[in-house]
Amino acid sequence: MAADEFTTIDGSRILELLRPEREGSRALSLARATIPTGRSTYRHRHVLAEEIYYVLSGEGVLELAGRSERIEAGDARLIRPGTEHRVTCMGSEPLVILCACSPPYTDEDTHLTEPVPV
Repeated sequence: MAADEFTTIDGSRILELLRPEREGSRALSLARATIPTGRSTYRHRHVLAEEIYYVLSGEGVLELAGRSERIEAGDARLIRPGTEHRVTCMGSEPLVILCACSPPYTDEDTHLTEPVPV
């Protein structure tokens, strides 16, 4: 089935690969997130969703609960519900991350924890 592409409220460009409404999964979505060179998502948290990030390409910094760590292709990280996080692309190419969310991603479950510039 066709994948949907959009920009989330945290500022990442998402290509949805699997959604329960389309593929019939019970409680999981899978998406590819792209963060352009030199850009960051906005700090945010999810009340319900637990996420797994798997870096497909590029390199960057993952801020997770106030701690920063370098990430690169092949790295995987668990983000527990309620944990503030943000990703910054630090390399010369976009940072591309495979994101698995349970329950599935929704903008309604995404709460920004920093002001968005206007």
